[in-house]
Amino acid sequence: MKKYQVIYADPPWSYKNKKTGGSMISGAESKYPTMSIEEICDLKIPTDKNAVLFLWATVPLMPYAFKVMEAWGFNYKTMITWRKIMSLGMGFWWRGQCEHLLFGTKGKIKAFRMQEPNFIQAKVERHSQKPQVFRELIERATPSLLYKLELFAREKKDGWDVWGNEVDSDISLP
Repeated sequence: MKKYQVIYADPPWSYKNKKTGGSMISGAESKYPTMSIEEICDLKIPTDKNAVLFLWATVPLMPYAFKVMEAWGFNYKTMITWRKIMSLGMGFWWRGQCEHLLFGTKGKIKAFRMQEPNFIQAKVERHSQKPQVFRELIERATPSLLYKLELFAREKKDGWDVWGNEVDSDISLP
């Protein structure tokens, strides 16, 4: 089985609030099947002993994202913040206009030392779709890491294997 050096993941986080918003049927649960934190943590990701993880997390679920990162064997290092433009955002306390791309490593990974900011403003597209600028940043940061896997993918991209319920997956996960 191939062992991946780059993992890019946007889990279908469950907010446990299927009835939100004015229509009482909004939120992630109404858009696609979600997974519990335990189900996400239990995924057995085939990673190389030296690997990096780019994990999307919304502000309300940040503590759980750190648990997922640890369960998958990665140590948190830093994050990149996406400020969503052209969107009011969703949320209970404040309108969430940011998402965070957590970055972690396992094994021996040399620091990228990229001269790029960790704050990116980009337009919102369809629900949960991430701007291409983030994949391009990951590819610039990891040119020497050859085996790349996108988890919970929506489409196949050149140079990446994919796994998810919206694509023909390249791998099976237990």
